Amino acid sequence: MAGVNIGNVGLTFTRFLDGVVETLNHTSKARSLVRQEDKWTGSHIEGKIHTARSTAIGYVEDGGAFPVADKQDYATYQATRKFTVGSVQITDGAMATAAKSPNVARDVVTSEVKGLMNNILKFENGFFFRDGTGAVATLQGGTTSGSTDIDVDDARMLWDGGSYEFRDAADITTLHGSATVSNVESALNASGNSLVNFTGSVPGGIAANDYLVWNGCVNRAVTGLDKLIDDSTSTFQNINVSNYPRYSSTVLGNSGTKRDLTPSLFRQMLASIQQRSGSERPSDGLTVLCDSWQAINVEELYEGELRLTPESKVGGLAVAAFQSALGRVDIMVDTDCLHNKMFFCDFSKIYRAVQKQLGWRREGGSIFKRSDVSGMYTATAIEIAELYIKERHTCGKIEDLNDNKATAY
Repeated sequence: MAGVNIGNVGLTFTRFLDGVVETLNHTSKARSLVRQEDKWTGSHIEGKIHTARSTAIGYVEDGGAFPVADKQDYATYQATRKFTVGSVQITDGAMATAAKSPNVARDVVTSEVKGLMNNILKFENGFFFRDGTGAVATLQGGTTSGSTDIDVDDARMLWDGGSYEFRDAADITTLHGSATVSNVESALNASGNSLVNFTGSVPGGIAANDYLVWNGCVNRAVTGLDKLIDDSTSTFQNINVSNYPRYSSTVLGNSGTKRDLTPSLFRQMLASIQQRSGSERPSDGLTVLCDSWQAINVEELYEGELRLTPESKVGGLAVAAFQSALGRVDIMVDTDCLHNKMFFCDFSKIYRAVQKQLGWRREGGSIFKRSDVSGMYTATAIEIAELYIKERHTCGKIEDLNDNKATAY
């Protein structure tokens, strides 16, 4: 049509909305769950575990000989430290252009300083559930060298723009190369795996079951629940578990074959913890951590018991606990908990050993250090801390559980 319309008027301004829309899940519970804050100095933490009783006991006839004296046996466990670091760099121009004002959605200093701290907490929460190797995903079937997209079992710790190392399944110290994540697709493939796109071709020589490791973190990550609560016979916290198998947790696995969650698995875990520790319920309670998909399975255990009446206004069960003659467990959902697993945690036995609290490295009272070579400021943050456990037999985990994930996120 002739004349003026919305498309050609040329006199209007854009309306800009305040604030920034968040699309990222920043939830982090790890620090609130591990309540045992252990501040320390020195080379390492060291303690003793009781590994064997005296066997100098028996029955004899009248006048019989006493048994040969025996003794209590002990072994030494140790814990050290892990370093978490982060950095922010802002140019003079960005500070001036994106300073706090009505014309800026979020000032650049707040965005980067507060954003990095939130990112570190989310990073820590992700590794809180893992095994300390730095691995964040495992390559799945169909993975080929030279591709720009691959299937992985879990993409939640694969952040857009991050560089990740491809390391061998047989020996995680063997590096195949690195690649940068472009994005993670929301939809899962037909096998239920996540599809990760890279900005370039992935390295050669990779295969299914190889690891994706956070850049530079192989065997440097904090020791998470998957290692703290385990029955592996390898050495853990300086103790050879094959020699002292009581220094392990109950793990109810199914040899890699996924199966449904059942009330029997809950009861077996509770019975095992009671049998091994002699305690029906930990003094501070037993918390069961799982992801959102396992929480669905917990609810569905008793869905057949749901009864609706004409007065009912809400359908469904709010199952937050499981009760049996062996005790009670409280179910807690954490969106970073590993898929296909449930962790039964006595957090009174898990400690967070801290040598330096998370904070900015200040110079002259400021967190930013000016560069006299180029027009920019840099701020760096660091924490020195590690997780360790005193009584592994008070905790356990169920592995190889079916789930029905609906998104890679």
